[in-house]
Amino acid sequence: MNNGNSVPQFFVEEIYHHFAEMFQEAFIVLDADYKTQAEFFCASSAILKQREYVKPSFCKAVMEREALYPTGLANEYIQFAIPHTDAFHVEKPFVFVTRLKNHIPFMHMGTTDIPVQAKVIFMLGIKNPEKQVGLLSDIMKCFNDGDFVRTILSIQDTHAMADYLKKQFGG
Repeated sequence: MNNGNSVPQFFVEEIYHHFAEMFQEAFIVLDADYKTQAEFFCASSAILKQREYVKPSFCKAVMEREALYPTGLANEYIQFAIPHTDAFHVEKPFVFVTRLKNHIPFMHMGTTDIPVQAKVIFMLGIKNPEKQVGLLSDIMKCFNDGDFVRTILSIQDTHAMADYLKKQFGG
């Protein structure tokens, strides 16, 4: 029962677990042919900046953070990365999804010497840092699901990818 002194549980879950709106067709690139992290970060940051989702400082900030705190991950299904930076550099929340034609090396999260050959990158733009842990957790759960990985590797259309990701992340 809600006596007015607390927020109903369903509303709390909606606030913290509904990330579907962060996935937009305009921020999905399929079979991208980037050769380096820097090329990826610059190209994706330019798209985000043009649409006023990030500040001009975003590209440099995300590259610097990646160098200090690597975001590569690997499991039995895929190697991927989840780069992000401080909320200060973000104007509006987003997840920029890139599936690569060829892999880009990232260092494994928590290390400085174990490379990960990322095939998919989910670059996060978080405005509300409290939401970051939940979103990271949800992304990692999805990447640990073989069906999810097979689906995102097989979808050939950005509209279909956006629809699929919105459904997976609460839409």
